[in-house]
Amino acid sequence: MFLANRGARVCVEDFEPPPPRPKPSKDELDPPVVEPFRIDQPSGEFDLILGWEAIDFTPPDRLEEVVGEMKRLVRENGLILMLSRNTTGARKAVQDVPGRFRVESEDRLAREPGGTQARTRWVHLTREIERVLKPFSVQGIHLQRDQTREILALRKPKKS
Repeated sequence: MFLANRGARVCVEDFEPPPPRPKPSKDELDPPVVEPFRIDQPSGEFDLILGWEAIDFTPPDRLEEVVGEMKRLVRENGLILMLSRNTTGARKAVQDVPGRFRVESEDRLAREPGGTQARTRWVHLTREIERVLKPFSVQGIHLQRDQTREILALRKPKKS
């Protein structure tokens, strides 16, 4: 709302994370074919991508693919801001029902109740996130008091 009220074109899209890659069985010689992850938007379209809990529901084996798609979508010198809630606890996947967020005012977000479909929430260590963010210049990774991790990264300009 803040950006839209100031004349920015805002595109809101629910993030549907890719499923984990299937494990090949002992009888299979070739690994199963997996659809590449793609967000249906033109390349270089955005100055800012806000991913609220997007990485939390992305399996570890597909995290690099999701970040690569963010790189495709954001313009040079564009920013990605990712917010992640899963900074504490064991490094195991848990089932969670993702909620949606509603803007109550310019300085307050509220979480709406989620649907009924549970999804796996993955725990990604900060160093794993830094590794997949190589196409970006990480400006900061900050842990807030409520245990929300904020990750801000700038897309590097192409070298000429």
